[in-house]
Amino acid sequence: MRWIMIIIAVAFLASTFLMYDSGSRRRSPDGSRGNYAVAEINGKKMMLSTLYERLQTRMEGSGGREVTSMDFQLVLEDYAIEQQLAQEVRDSRITVTDAEVDQAMKEYVDQVFPTRESFYQFLDRTGRKLADYKKDLAQQMVRQKFVDQTIGIVMVDEDEAVKFYDDMKSIFFRQPAGYMTNIARYSSENEARKVRALLSGGRPWEEATSDDVVASSDVVYVTKEPTFLSDAMFDGFLLPMRYTELGAVSPIFEVASNDYAVGIKSERIGETVTAYDEVSADIRSVLQQQKEREAVGNFRLGLLSRANVVILDPDLFQSREADFQPVTEEPDNPPKE
Repeated sequence: MRWIMIIIAVAFLASTFLMYDSGSRRRSPDGSRGNYAVAEINGKKMMLSTLYERLQTRMEGSGGREVTSMDFQLVLEDYAIEQQLAQEVRDSRITVTDAEVDQAMKEYVDQVFPTRESFYQFLDRTGRKLADYKKDLAQQMVRQKFVDQTIGIVMVDEDEAVKFYDDMKSIFFRQPAGYMTNIARYSSENEARKVRALLSGGRPWEEATSDDVVASSDVVYVTKEPTFLSDAMFDGFLLPMRYTELGAVSPIFEVASNDYAVGIKSERIGETVTAYDEVSADIRSVLQQQKEREAVGNFRLGLLSRANVVILDPDLFQSREADFQPVTEEPDNPPKE
């Protein structure tokens, strides 16, 4: 399970940490300068085609917003972080054994695939060889070992957890006073009155609001089980229920046009505060995740600060807005990186 979690963590970091060679060879948008180097990171050229390919991927989930120089800058920074990470991993000379790789692969296959044969079929469908898969897995494990050793173990002590609980008690761990409530809403006022009459006559909630009483086409919403509503929620269209006595049937009140409701407050619930012992594990988990995110962020900043970045086309990264268009045409003579 530990290696499964490591692999998942690597997949999470892959979008910003892992190095890959896009191999793309494409022209600049106006076609005038071809596929030229826009920057160098640790002596390795970043080509315009690489920048645009990564930018295109970045903008796919942006909802069609306009590309700015900041997007170019962030793509460059991510690329610089990847290159620096790859270099530091190589310099660290960290390795993993074949036995470690085999064990990680076994645990992954056992968790994800019903049989070992189905895993091999998956490799065949994706056109991957087992040797290549194990090589990629080993590289991921080496990177993760390096990240783990660099960041170290993130710990949350008792004082931090208690302070969080005290600071956030009224927000996250306090349930205000209120009532367990049933509400039935109908598109017809006559149907709502029919249900109210049955409830006032002593019919149980389930019977009075059943499909046998009201046609389903007239039902807007009916609670099957009592739902907790705090005192503060009995406002607006629910205001009539604030003044309805416990166990009594409320008057008909209008939620919206063609939406009429009737309800019952069945039980009074006093204010409660969840004890620290009941939520301490959850608090520690939240703080642990927060600290890990901060550690990863600081790790990224450290990689970026150590990377030797030389911008070869300042206009591309300094302009207020960039005229970005995906490039698909192959150059006649692609330069070598």
